[in-house]
Amino acid sequence: MFQPIMPDILSFRDETLNADTECRLHTHPFGQLIYVVCGVMETQVGKQRFLAPPEFCIWIPKNIAHSSYNRKAMRFWIIDISPQWTETLPQQPCLIRLSGIFNAIMVDFFQRKIRQLETEKDRRLAQILIDQLELSPSQCTYLPSSKDKLLAPVLQMLERNPADNTSLAEWAKKRYTSERTLSRRCKQELGMSFSEWRQRLRFLHAISLLEQGKSIHEIAFDVGYSSSSAFIAMFQQIAGTTPERFRKG
Repeated sequence: MFQPIMPDILSFRDETLNADTECRLHTHPFGQLIYVVCGVMETQVGKQRFLAPPEFCIWIPKNIAHSSYNRKAMRFWIIDISPQWTETLPQQPCLIRLSGIFNAIMVDFFQRKIRQLETEKDRRLAQILIDQLELSPSQCTYLPSSKDKLLAPVLQMLERNPADNTSLAEWAKKRYTSERTLSRRCKQELGMSFSEWRQRLRFLHAISLLEQGKSIHEIAFDVGYSSSSAFIAMFQQIAGTTPERFRKG
């Protein structure tokens, strides 16, 4: 991988990694935003794993040691951000959901093959990117886990079998509690509803199956959908593209 240099404000890199590529533990003295164009990025920071599908970026603050390994070939964009421009950004690694404005400007920079900022107009656009990063919602993980005694066993069983369509009410009965209590635990522990968590689980599982070459019909069944059309609608809602287009990159 190309060894980056300290950016003046922002610098941009378009990179492709072959399958089975390892980026060993390293740090850099500037902030780094990683956007996956094709595939799913998995980065390890200490004992924490950050998994980012295309709608998210991974944010790595300056001087934070991290590593990564990708089983499949992938393409991603990197924006390196000068330390003095990161003071108002998160000081811990996280996932950031990009705004439409950020995404549009970022795509423009990469389509024009900008690597370093050379014009005053581009510097003004860079300031908007920083402003949008400050406003964009962040979270610790795409698929959070829990050690809650009621919720943890449910999540573990679903991770082993994403196709399980047991309702929240049925899970509550199995855990000898109420649906309302289990729903509240989901919000408290996961930061989202049970249905959204399960949808994210199925999306990640579907990406893995797409990489294995399975048909859309097989994948839909394997992740718990009774029809290919329902699965495609879910996938497109999250990824912004159909499963087949996602597979083709």
